Amino acid sequence: IAIDEANKIKDPKQRLDSLKVASEKVIASCKYNLMTRDILIKATKDISKIEDIAKQADILRTGLLEVLVILTFKPRVEAPVPAGFPAPSPVGVVEIKKLPVYRMAKVNNGGAGGNNFFTLFNHIKKNNIEMTAPVEMTMTEKNGKYTESSMAFLYQETTLGKVGPQGNIAVLDTKECMVASIGMRGSPSSENIESAKRWLIEKIKNAPEAYEIAGELKVMGYNSPFMPEKLRYYEVQLPLKLPTK
Repeated sequence: IAIDEANKIKDPKQRLDSLKVASEKVIASCKYNLMTRDILIKATKDISKIEDIAKQADILRTGLLEVLVILTFKPRVEAPVPAGFPAPSPVGVVEIKKLPVYRMAKVNNGGAGGNNFFTLFNHIKKNNIEMTAPVEMTMTEKNGKYTESSMAFLYQETTLGKVGPQGNIAVLDTKECMVASIGMRGSPSSENIESAKRWLIEKIKNAPEAYEIAGELKVMGYNSPFMPEKLRYYEVQLPLKLPTK
């Protein structure tokens, strides 16, 4: 509504002032959404570098439109989730949540993501295991670039199948654990993963509990490759533990 009302204002200064009020309200009311906060803070810094008031209004309006998309985004979960799995985290919001014990089929092969997917797909098809979401991808960082070091399909129940090696696939049960998780949209590019990691670490540092990072960064993908990129949803997670006393 604020964006639409601002569009009707002809005077650039009044339009900019109206958008500034909207931006301040969003930041105040969405203080837990670190993504929207940073988008609007960046827009505010960008407009301080130019003198053209009309262009300033356009920059802030663009930022607010991006925020609008984030705040109204609804994840499309295309498959059942494992039993006891927590709900997906909202886009831009970091949550500390508990993951239950779950069974997964995992394959490592140095980052050939396409091969990983179809190797696992053939495995669940052969064993009559239903496809679930999310797909778990462990990421390795080198020189600012993230690559997939392993991929896992999660079973809906720990009673399905049996643990142990099956060719180059390992079927194993996880342990119950805490994670810091943030919802993301689009594609898990290195740039997006790095931003997500920065927000996760900020949340961990400011959490009341003295959590420590306890494992590798993971991307949890909820959509198939056939979903349009702008509609895709994934989470970036860091495993946590409390320090040993």
